[in-house]
Amino acid sequence: MFKIESSPAKICLGVSAFLWFIYSVSFMFFSTEYVTGGDTGFSLIDNGLAGMLGEDDAYGMGGVESGFNGVLFLGIFISTMLILFEGAKGKWIIMLPVIIGLITMTVCIWMYWNPDSAASETPKYVSILVTLTYTSAYVLLRGEGVNEGLSDYKPGLKVNDKMAMGALILLVLSGLYYSLRMIFTPDLVIEQGFPSGESWVGNLDAAAGLGVPLPTTVSVTGSMILVYTLWSALVLTDGAKGKWPIMHPSAMAFIAATVTTYVGLVAGMARTTSDANQMDVLTIPLVMLLVLLSYYRLKDEGMEDGMTFMGEPMEDEGKFTNALLSLALILGLLSVINEILLV
Repeated sequence: MFKIESSPAKICLGVSAFLWFIYSVSFMFFSTEYVTGGDTGFSLIDNGLAGMLGEDDAYGMGGVESGFNGVLFLGIFISTMLILFEGAKGKWIIMLPVIIGLITMTVCIWMYWNPDSAASETPKYVSILVTLTYTSAYVLLRGEGVNEGLSDYKPGLKVNDKMAMGALILLVLSGLYYSLRMIFTPDLVIEQGFPSGESWVGNLDAAAGLGVPLPTTVSVTGSMILVYTLWSALVLTDGAKGKWPIMHPSAMAFIAATVTTYVGLVAGMARTTSDANQMDVLTIPLVMLLVLLSYYRLKDEGMEDGMTFMGEPMEDEGKFTNALLSLALILGLLSVINEILLV
């Protein structure tokens, strides 16, 4: 089933994928429960602050942002499973950006962690674990061709389709804008989204997980957005040929982000009070459309060259489109059940 020959590499990728999956599901579907320590219902993972409403600054903070991080984790999980099922050959295009994002995320979590909070410190150590296991897998996979094509990489604008080129440039520029601000100045990002002088900020319901996000949460978002930005940059600067392994996870992640965000709007679990909040909500579907536009416009430039399923050559024949629609439907139904019907 797995197309990785090295057993240690399989173990490392398996551990990484398991951690991505657990945190992805926990944040996507139980983010409110996570930030409230399980006070609001079942929590797959929680921050250890149960019963501390009003007693700890981290209680109920950033449930919405944690949910978005879960969707970003989902895309990384999908890309990790893709390596396991399709083989390591040439997958540096996936792994190097993820390693950069992981290192950034780990540094940010430790740098911006709130030492005054009693919240569980598990994420600090999980970030180190997933960084080490994933990076170890990359090192172990060098003998299986993971770096094939890396020595030939010479950056330049190598996309011919003008619409796709424009879409990718927008993705890279907007991704850098969002990610670098969140990584280096998360406090400023929070202040712009939640101005301290506005009365509504103080009225956010922490008991419902709608409190102002913490710098740690915001910086994690920036670190993960950086991964997707680097993936888009690779398509733009190295050409579309054979880049389906990074475009598939990107498309799935932002379709999931769009579906879960707009179900959250209907359920009243999204914030649209400030201009910055509204812009964030509008940006997510725009990114999804730009990713999909780039993918489909670049099929003629070899986007799907070498595409495999379980290691075997595969003609698309609409299967990826069906997979996207199925993912949107499944996540939409699960989100509706979780956020509307069961509330």
